[in-house]
Amino acid sequence: MKLRGQSENGYAMAVLLVAMGVMAVMMTVAMPVWKQMAQREKEEELVFRGRQYARAIGLFGRKYANTPPPTLDVLVQERFLRKKYKDPITNEDFVPIPAAQAAVSAPGSTQGGRGAAPPSLPGQPASAITGGRGGIMGVTSASKAASIRIYNGASHYNEWRFVYAPPTVTPGVGGAPGAAVPGGRGGPPGRGGLPGPGGRGPGGPDQGGPTRGGSGGGPNPPVAPGRGR
Repeated sequence: MKLRGQSENGYAMAVLLVAMGVMAVMMTVAMPVWKQMAQREKEEELVFRGRQYARAIGLFGRKYANTPPPTLDVLVQERFLRKKYKDPITNEDFVPIPAAQAAVSAPGSTQGGRGAAPPSLPGQPASAITGGRGGIMGVTSASKAASIRIYNGASHYNEWRFVYAPPTVTPGVGGAPGAAVPGGRGGPPGRGGLPGPGGRGPGGPDQGGPTRGGSGGGPNPPVAPGRGR
């Protein structure tokens, strides 16, 4: 009986060891998958938060004559941003991108000297708004790790740039067809030239159409050829 009980205990121990080995193998296979899923979720959150910063910078520039914000805290103070988001990859603050890195400034901006200077913010001197350091044009992550997702051709998190891009206006576009021209009423001209103000016929009084005035007020009617008195 003693030997039988020992053999049963040994069999249970062997089954337990085999089960633990199988679970260890499954955990080894599942851990990279879970890690990758968690990293993808962080990347989605990084894109969302970065775009929130870019949107807030655009709203700030729209209010203050295309002037970039001096700090990220100003966006929260002015309520362009709900809160100061953290970088989900590093759990630290985003790295601001200086506005001096912009290729060209937008027409009418204060950087070019053509726009009006924005008012000073509460608790901020006017010099902090108009310049000094040039302000912030976007944010990026401080992590240099390789990313799973390729964002705008970048494969590292510190290369993911979230920058506000103002809408471009195509020159020469804006006049609607059939718009009024100077001196006219917007309608098509008559057959004989510009429409006259006194005639109702096609082409006005130049075509001999009837007029609204009395006798002697309108032009003489045309005489048919070959007809005499």
